[in-house]
Amino acid sequence: MRKAVPPIITALALASTVATAQPIPGQGFNRIDVVKLLNLDEERGNKVEAILENAHERMRAARMQIGRPTDDTTRATLHAAMKAIREDTDQQLAAVLTPQEMETLLASLPGPRRTRANQ
Repeated sequence: MRKAVPPIITALALASTVATAQPIPGQGFNRIDVVKLLNLDEERGNKVEAILENAHERMRAARMQIGRPTDDTTRATLHAAMKAIREDTDQQLAAVLTPQEMETLLASLPGPRRTRANQ
């Protein structure tokens, strides 16, 4: 029995590590199939996907450059950077999508971004 304890503990430790590594629904980057959602043709779909991918890369770069927000100044800087990227992305998307398509897209986005069209 004593020899069985370490493998059991190891298995439990591994299982808890794997369980904590799983993404939590609603957090992080949730990919939406924009082409299917908006029923876009291939050309417009590719443009929208490129705009969204570019925005995602710019946000990732801003997070890396600014770092983890540990104080009010860093938090405000990161917030301002993200807001500027979102506004630029919205302008680029508005050049490709109709107002109704923009409304549908913004309504389908998770969390606080949903309200950004009203700001």
